[in-house]
Amino acid sequence: MTLPRRRAAAPAVLDRPRLFILVAGLLLLATLIAGETVDGDSGPDIFSAAGRLGDRLAPLHWQFTAIVLGLAALHYAATAVTLRAASGLTLPFRENLLVQFAAAAANRVSAAGLGGSAVNARYLTRRGLPAAGAVGAVTGMAVLGGVADFLLLLVLVLAGRWLGFPGAAGEIGRLGHKLAAFASLAHSWWALAAGAALGLVGLVLAHRIGRRLRGAVHQFWSPVRQLLADPARLATLLVASAATTLVLALAFLASIAVVPGTHSVQLGAMLVAFMFGAAAGNAAPLPAGIGSTEAALTGVLVATGLPLSASIEVVLIFRVITFWAPPILGLFALRRLRRLAAI
Repeated sequence: MTLPRRRAAAPAVLDRPRLFILVAGLLLLATLIAGETVDGDSGPDIFSAAGRLGDRLAPLHWQFTAIVLGLAALHYAATAVTLRAASGLTLPFRENLLVQFAAAAANRVSAAGLGGSAVNARYLTRRGLPAAGAVGAVTGMAVLGGVADFLLLLVLVLAGRWLGFPGAAGEIGRLGHKLAAFASLAHSWWALAAGAALGLVGLVLAHRIGRRLRGAVHQFWSPVRQLLADPARLATLLVASAATTLVLALAFLASIAVVPGTHSVQLGAMLVAFMFGAAAGNAAPLPAGIGSTEAALTGVLVATGLPLSASIEVVLIFRVITFWAPPILGLFALRRLRRLAAI
């Protein structure tokens, strides 16, 4: 008699999203109570700050948040198209879209997007790809996504003015001067020694684990090779991947319009600045670049001349809608996907 396979146990938080939201609310309430108990001034300070926040939220141009929401949804739709092109499988769009929301939830607790990549790889294995092939497809999707972003940047610089996005070339020049000044600090002997040491460690590790990986190289490379041999799929992946970055950048611009008193900016320059700021924030070894991305994007806005307070408001609005809201949907999507045996 064949025994049914047991499904791997999952954290209670993922299986019970309502419990997760309730616990988060209770923790926030406990923080307020503890602040009042430990420091008699902290509780009133928090509530007075909340009152000032309410006064500040009232004059915001909330109609632009609908644009931010729509662009955020489009971002996840483009990611679903990218995964389908990378895998070569006929993935149901609605199911694939739910997987992207679940991957967003996993990304919030893992560094460098590894949680989201693991969810996507698991989904591909459940839909027919071998494990090594699924990892290869997700890795190829990430690598070619970098290529797509570079091509998008190139289009903005060379043709941005004719496409209605002026200022990109000037922003590249300004950022280039800053990077050159930073790179001059890396000419010291200790920086070169550290780079050589890291390279040596990499060679040793590659030699030790190379034999173990040879058996899976063919399966790992197979979906990437098939993708490169199919121009239509490759073009679809590059366009969809570039769209994921572009729509987030446009959502960032729409978030600027939410805050009153922000001056007009050159669209191309702001798009380029957003791409560099987001990349710098995500490079930090923190779950989904939490904190570092906010700091980088705030710095981008301040550098364009926006006041610090307005810049913080813009970044908070942008991150709440595009970063924190989707994982809540992902927690609910996870239950649906497990009923469908999709992950």
